[in-house]
Amino acid sequence: MNYHNNQNFQQNPELDEGYVSNSLNPLSSIFKSIQVFCAQFLERFQQLPQWGKIIGLILIPIVIIKILEAVLSLVSLLITIGVFAGVIYIGYRFLIIPNSLGKGKDKNTNI
Repeated sequence: MNYHNNQNFQQNPELDEGYVSNSLNPLSSIFKSIQVFCAQFLERFQQLPQWGKIIGLILIPIVIIKILEAVLSLVSLLITIGVFAGVIYIGYRFLIIPNSLGKGKDKNTNI
């Protein structure tokens, strides 16, 4: 009986290690592509001449900081727009709608 279970385990394609890791972890392909990108970047960086490496070590952090700064300012802008839209909606809801309903009731009672 144990031999029979062993054969089924070895022949079952669902229990193949690669199949399970790919089907259960959708982020594995993303991490794998990041690893490939980093390996290619390091390979190209090592092929640069000495002066290219120095310039790269100066410019790459500056570019990364500028990109992060742009992303943070975009997120800040979106939050500001959301808060502003919320304030406008609340002001409209509590200040303008009750006034328009009140005027309509006055006209109906005067008739």
